[in-house]
Amino acid sequence: MKKTLLLSIFSFSVIGLTAQITLTSADIASPTKAIRQANDTMPTVTIGNAGASQTWNMLALNNHTEDTLVFLPNSSSPPPFASANIALKFGFQNAYAYLSNTASAATILGSAAVVDFGGGPSQVVVVNTPAEKLANWPATYNSTFTNVYSTKSKYYFGVDPGIGVPIDSVRTHGKVNKTVVFDAWGTIATPLGTYPVLRAKTTKITRDSTDAYVAFLGGWQDNVATSADSTASYTWWANGIGFPLVELTLDSLGGIREATWLQALPMTVGVNECTTAVDLNVYPNPAQNEVNFMVDSKIAHSMVIYDITGRKVDSFMITSDLSTINTSAYANGSYTYSVLGLDNIILARGKFSVAK
Repeated sequence: MKKTLLLSIFSFSVIGLTAQITLTSADIASPTKAIRQANDTMPTVTIGNAGASQTWNMLALNNHTEDTLVFLPNSSSPPPFASANIALKFGFQNAYAYLSNTASAATILGSAAVVDFGGGPSQVVVVNTPAEKLANWPATYNSTFTNVYSTKSKYYFGVDPGIGVPIDSVRTHGKVNKTVVFDAWGTIATPLGTYPVLRAKTTKITRDSTDAYVAFLGGWQDNVATSADSTASYTWWANGIGFPLVELTLDSLGGIREATWLQALPMTVGVNECTTAVDLNVYPNPAQNEVNFMVDSKIAHSMVIYDITGRKVDSFMITSDLSTINTSAYANGSYTYSVLGLDNIILARGKFSVAK
């Protein structure tokens, strides 16, 4: 009797582990979750087969570099992304993707970042029209969709890229043909653990063109650069995780160019540390006699600066998008800062140094 009971338990465990799963909107992480990804730049794993009841062994994945992603409430997005309900922050950079996750689909409306190409910081906003589709819900084995969308952006550039005259501004136009098919289900083993999963195969054909505004030449110069690219990738999704366990990106010959994998289960971060996505740029860094903080003054309220020992050395109210601090009295060394919102909620933290 005992032996029969143990065999029954084992049988049900195997069935539960290998049963086909269904993905829903609940399988996308919600605010405020932090995702830690590892990147394997020389992967030795294989893609495996499509079909039902597959087994994938990804235990050989290595950790060469790491990325941190944070899912935030979308309370401070640029106007094109007001309908997003998630702002996905990439690591410690001022870069965000804006997502809409509903009961019927998950989409990416676009992205925004503060970038300095050499002529000063510029807000770069890329809008997807219509939104890029990640998945239709529910997603099951053999679910598939095609998504055709355009990308568009325009931003200040401000430097000479080697043509003899500076490019004042740049605008880009793109067209993407995307196809996703959930082509397999089964069980995957990764350094994080073993999970029942659905696998999605994504192919993209992208055509881009770039225009440049050159005052010396009298205005906009259309199609100064064009490109076309085709990419393919595979992602493995599990229930209740919130992010792909593994993603393999292929090169032009069909080999695996890069692998990213979930290094730890998503963690909830304190709402007092990231209740909103705030774009922040600090320059020059290192500073000599002054340092500039560029941040949206409609969101940020004040800033506090500490020395390396944690002693508060300065604080000030943020009244405009650009705040300049005199550092001539600061000693050489490293400093940290905290950007506070209206309710003294910490919106961002960072570091800068003074070297005279």
